[in-house]
Amino acid sequence: MLSLTAQDVKTGVPLADKAAVIQALADWLQQDGHVAAGYGAGLLAREAQAATYLGQGIAIPHGTQESRHLIKKTGIKVMHLPDGVPWDDGEKAYLVLGIAARSDEHLDLLKQLARTLSRDGLLERVKAIREPQQVLQLLQDDSGSSTETELMLSVEQLAVKADAGSLEQLLEQAATLMSLIPSEATALQQSDAMHIGQGWWLQQTPTGEQPRMALLTAASTDIVHRRQPVNGVLALAVKGMAHKTLLNRIADWLAAGRGAELAGLGSAEELLNALQRGPGSANRHQRLAVVRNSHGLHARPGAMLVQAAKSFETDIQVCNLDGDQHWVSAKSLMQVIGLGVKHGHRLLFKAEGPDADSALNALTEAVSGGLGEKLVSPEPKADAVEVREPQGIALNTRVQGVAASPGVAIGPIFVDAPVPFDYPQQAGDAEAEQQKLEGAIKQAGEELNATLRQTRDTQARDMMRMHGELLADASLMQGVTGRIKQGLSAAAAWWSEIDAAAARQAASDDALLAERAADIRDIGRRVMAMLCHRRLPSPPTHPYLWLAQDIGPSQLVNLDTSRVLGLVTVGGGASSHSMILARALGIPALVAVDEAVMTLPSGTEAMLNGDDGTLWIAPEAAVLEQARARQQEEQERAEQDWTHRHDAAITRDGHRVAVAANLGDTARAQEVADAGAAGVGLLRTEFMFMARRSAPDLTEQLALYRQAFDALEGKPLLVRTLDVGGDKPLPYWPMPKEDNPFLGVRGIRLCMQKSEVLETQLRALLMAAGDKPLRIMFPMVADWSEWRWAKARFDTIQAEVQATNVQLGIMVEVPAVALNAAVFAEEVDFFSIGTNDLTQYTLAMDRGNGGLARLSDGLHPSVLRLIKMTVNAAHAKGKWVGICGELGSDPQALPLLLGLGVDELSVSLKRVPFIKAQVRDWRLSRCRQLAEQALRAVDAPAVRRLVAAAQREPGTAQ
Repeated sequence: MLSLTAQDVKTGVPLADKAAVIQALADWLQQDGHVAAGYGAGLLAREAQAATYLGQGIAIPHGTQESRHLIKKTGIKVMHLPDGVPWDDGEKAYLVLGIAARSDEHLDLLKQLARTLSRDGLLERVKAIREPQQVLQLLQDDSGSSTETELMLSVEQLAVKADAGSLEQLLEQAATLMSLIPSEATALQQSDAMHIGQGWWLQQTPTGEQPRMALLTAASTDIVHRRQPVNGVLALAVKGMAHKTLLNRIADWLAAGRGAELAGLGSAEELLNALQRGPGSANRHQRLAVVRNSHGLHARPGAMLVQAAKSFETDIQVCNLDGDQHWVSAKSLMQVIGLGVKHGHRLLFKAEGPDADSALNALTEAVSGGLGEKLVSPEPKADAVEVREPQGIALNTRVQGVAASPGVAIGPIFVDAPVPFDYPQQAGDAEAEQQKLEGAIKQAGEELNATLRQTRDTQARDMMRMHGELLADASLMQGVTGRIKQGLSAAAAWWSEIDAAAARQAASDDALLAERAADIRDIGRRVMAMLCHRRLPSPPTHPYLWLAQDIGPSQLVNLDTSRVLGLVTVGGGASSHSMILARALGIPALVAVDEAVMTLPSGTEAMLNGDDGTLWIAPEAAVLEQARARQQEEQERAEQDWTHRHDAAITRDGHRVAVAANLGDTARAQEVADAGAAGVGLLRTEFMFMARRSAPDLTEQLALYRQAFDALEGKPLLVRTLDVGGDKPLPYWPMPKEDNPFLGVRGIRLCMQKSEVLETQLRALLMAAGDKPLRIMFPMVADWSEWRWAKARFDTIQAEVQATNVQLGIMVEVPAVALNAAVFAEEVDFFSIGTNDLTQYTLAMDRGNGGLARLSDGLHPSVLRLIKMTVNAAHAKGKWVGICGELGSDPQALPLLLGLGVDELSVSLKRVPFIKAQVRDWRLSRCRQLAEQALRAVDAPAVRRLVAAAQREPGTAQ
């Protein structure tokens, strides 16, 4: 049953317009993760089709069938309007329930609502509401004398397919069936008819005599009363609550959405039997299955179950009767895995829809059959690390994933399976539960602070601070406290709120924002471990490859890189916080690998290749030996590259290329010279604007930029001005939600809305530079007007500051700039190509979408042509072109970029010696030949095959 809490109710809402109320409810449902954008239009469309005013001051707006696909999970939000809002036919609504119904979870609540409508004096109670608790009491109050004789309905009191042309004529027949005297019949006709839904009406009048009733259905389907259809009517001469049972039975049919079916029955006997039977037997659409898999319902069998469920249209839910017994969607792998199903646990399935029985039979058979696994007893774990054949994956198998951090790692895997938390759902002492919660949060905060004190990496520190903000979030705590007051235990309340917050984040239309759900669940698990007195999995003491469903950023902060050889995750994306940290730490990593890897036993030997995105499971001894030999060669080569890191990056035939470093903050500027970089080819300035409550002022920015200039000792600093927006929001710079933030207000477009932010940054940069070499570039420029606007701000400030060694350029991220590069080249001093965004905009593929990662390749000929166009336009005007995206670090892309004429490559600090050495291995003449061939290739794989063949040629490449 859907649980309605005080958090779902707002009182004193000062809205006076029906459309405004409906949109406010839709926004609220969307904010809490129940629906996607656009559901409000579905609610308004329903109003145009049929009235949603029930009577007694209550309305229930709900979406159309066409808008049902926008519902993510069932939810109801309630608003009380003290002054009322005109709703239908002159009626005023004071209590409005916005409904997003995906399955039958809300039906019990609607049944109660239908019963509520029959109470005397309900309208006055509705008007008098002031607190959310009064709404809950109103909807949950089921008062009535249990000793009162139940009013029984007989065939003689039924009229099926009654011949009538109006509701009034039906009521005349009802009065006859009820044997009412004239005064009673008149009172019944004059009472206020109430539409209780789906063409059913309730007409009642008080009586001091024996209570009586009649039930009629109409033969005609054309009868309308107050703009609503008339399919049937329940007429009552009421005394007390003797009619309650019959009203509840009708409410059951209406709540199941089967009111029209009830009214369409062909005989009085069928109608009476249907009312006694109800819309469905309690067990008709439920099935029980026992899990016999030795390791329970982990990722692989869970995926099989979800796939089976998705083959049916009906909504299917499942709960673990031996777990916390909460219902989840059987079509969601994460929710199914989250049930913590172990060997011998009982799963209860329920379904509602046209193919419900078929779906339940198929699922119970699938569970009984082992969901693709042999039903055998689990083998005892061996203490020693040895190569064992994993379940479902053959020996010597390569599993494809998405490369997230370069490098090769070989070793035993550590399977970090999700920890199930066992906890009571309910608790009696709210105060004691609140104290437990506060103690756990305090302990988690202390651990975070201790971690923060030990962490030097700037990105990791920022992330830790963000987790601290999450722990201290007032709205999060308010939600948890509200759930505890409703009777939930501290653990149940905390995880419910965390799960809801993470679900809202994961439902974001933007993949980068969706990946931040891992941050929320990460901090949530920290507190849960303390509340449930569980230890999170302890990794081995020997070196290992870490394999998990997902890896939270805080888990990487103080990672022992001497032990963790590589990272592999089933979920997440290459641009997640965790993978950003992995690249910063130099740890090879894969994401989006097959779910089946979660079935591997810990200790299985594997080889991770972060360059080509593969995980080689239990490779043969000969393969391992070759790989280790190659790894040793690469290590020796890396040492050699480091030794020669200060040698110039000059091709074999004498062409010089600048290799610079990408930095995420100014703290590492002191490492640039030591790495052999020619300077900083990209300084991302977002670091100083994020993880704080207000924008940095001129003094703060000056200090940070001067720190970088001093560390570089005369080497050039290329700075990208603030690049935030829909996909990288700032907490102090609120922006409306965008359907597609990558195509929305970000980069220079956002700065145009707040020019003072850009002007302060430009002034700080120019003042800090003095006579040192400074390069400034504007991000996300697409139109000439944007460049001229930004350049005008720069010219004004530069006229005042007069820095002596400054160049001004733009990033090439949008195909429009590359296509129009000849125009921009007239004024810019340089172009810097951001290949990540240029690729996603050219190929129309979200770079954060793991499902498209294999197709989203910067070596696609169309992207290479845009790079070539940019270089040609720049060189024609004596300007230079750099690459600052991930493509610059790709050894297969390197000869093509050289052949296309790129002047500078900017890569991560760790890759600088390697890329410089790679340049020295090639001849520019061969690179130009390859580039010309690549421009004529059909796709990115063809380009990569072309380069791979050239790399094997003696004398021209490595």
